[in-house]
Amino acid sequence: MHRSGWVSVWTLCALLTANSAAALSSPSSGGPDNANPEASAQSASRAPVRFRDRTLFEITTPIGALDPLARSAAIENRLLEISAGNASVLEQLRVVERDGYSELRGGDVLIRAVTDADAAGTGRTRRQLAADYKLLVYQALAVEFRDRSAANVVRSSLYSLGATLVFILLLIGLTRLYRWSRRRINQAAQAWTWESGLARMRILTPAAVSSASRSIAATLAWLIGLALIYFYLEYVLSLFPWTRGIAERMVTSSRAAVVHVGSGLFNYLPNLLNVAVIVLVARFLLKALRAVFMQLRTERISLRGFYPEWSMPTYSLVRFLVIAIAAVMVFPYMPGSGSEGFRGVSVFVGLLVSLGAASAIANVIAGVVITYMRPFKAGDLVKIADAVGDVTGKDLFVVRLRTIKNVDITIPNSLVLANHIINYSSSATTHGLVLHTTVTIGYDVPWKKVQDLLIAAAQKVEGIQAEPAPFVLQTSLDDFYVSYELNAYTDQPQTMARLYSALHAEIQTAFSAAGVEIMSPHYSAVRDGSRMAVPDEHLPKDYRAPGFSVLSQILRPKSDG
Repeated sequence: MHRSGWVSVWTLCALLTANSAAALSSPSSGGPDNANPEASAQSASRAPVRFRDRTLFEITTPIGALDPLARSAAIENRLLEISAGNASVLEQLRVVERDGYSELRGGDVLIRAVTDADAAGTGRTRRQLAADYKLLVYQALAVEFRDRSAANVVRSSLYSLGATLVFILLLIGLTRLYRWSRRRINQAAQAWTWESGLARMRILTPAAVSSASRSIAATLAWLIGLALIYFYLEYVLSLFPWTRGIAERMVTSSRAAVVHVGSGLFNYLPNLLNVAVIVLVARFLLKALRAVFMQLRTERISLRGFYPEWSMPTYSLVRFLVIAIAAVMVFPYMPGSGSEGFRGVSVFVGLLVSLGAASAIANVIAGVVITYMRPFKAGDLVKIADAVGDVTGKDLFVVRLRTIKNVDITIPNSLVLANHIINYSSSATTHGLVLHTTVTIGYDVPWKKVQDLLIAAAQKVEGIQAEPAPFVLQTSLDDFYVSYELNAYTDQPQTMARLYSALHAEIQTAFSAAGVEIMSPHYSAVRDGSRMAVPDEHLPKDYRAPGFSVLSQILRPKSDG
């Protein structure tokens, strides 16, 4: 660990120590249950008298206008006043009897008064109780004067210096041990040649083991360093009377924390066993269900009315239900599951999920409906809304299409369910997909000839089925032309675009070869003077565009007769 890291740890630990000392010394820490009025009243009638963070005795009764709390504060101030002097005050401690009460004095300073009410219920007389208090005060002041003596301060300082040196040496040793362990881990990782199944599957690699080992070593180093800092601070603070109370509270709080954590873990063992049983049962159940649905998927097991493509979506739904039920069963055994904070967090998370996942839930529900509707399967050519493409994927959230241009389109399931779906592949292999296109031909061409040309063009296209045979429908008789619709069967819907292109090309070739003009959809021309709308290779070699009849009459030379 770097020196800057140790400085940060030192500062953090010192701040935590100061905060814990302040919290423990606050009046609210370790107090009674404030929600209980009787406990609060009992606490208010008992005020401890503390000296150097140690409780000497308690004040339980008032004197005149002074309640127990005010008496306690006054006695503590007098003890601090006496301790500021020298050790001669120990010889001046005495009990002076007054009319109805006993006074404990240190020289001329009144430390406290003991009344008959103070002695009531203690099993001691007033004089005996005052003598007991004198002994307690004597012992506390004797320890205070002894610890504040020059010899004791020098001795404690030397002990503190020695502890500091040992602490620094231990930190240096820990840092060097950590660096040595990192080098050894890196060397072992570079020289590691173990070829196991995990290593071959890239699950457990030398780099992963090295990184995990370094993380473990760093964690151990930090924990040991924090422990060293804690014990060092506790020992050094206990050497001096001014800080001994903080050391005692550190020990008390740490012991209480260890006991609390240990007892909590021990008490949680039965719940942990229940959680383990629930998790194991759910895990084995999921494995069994997966095996069954995999058999259904491969059709090794068949159920009437259950399609193989339903297997994995159904398994996903059943898996979700099993996990949800297991989570509900585990929840009561989780630590703090009954606390108000845990419930508040649960409600907050549930609210966020319900507000933010509305569209996701709608897609999931739509995905389930689409799965069991079976409008298409992977590989089908479909049209959803304005998108046309092959189905490349389908899950509980989206449907994925790939167009003829190799463009991937992702459509949310809710949008799929809200639109009509055209499946070009579902009946293509059994009944055939009918390709249809329309041409418009003038009334001057016999309809029989047009039909023959269209059917002949369709029969020349590779991919068009001979049976059922292509057929032509006259769909309308318009003002200037007749609309002819050619229908042809194919079992190759994935090549629909190519088939349409080839069909249109053959239609043009057939009509041009037969000298039939395709006047579609509109063609404007003055027929007497316009060139024929047929490609050059299909025109006669001596073909010339005719002139206008009017001009031909005007320009025609007159005969001699």
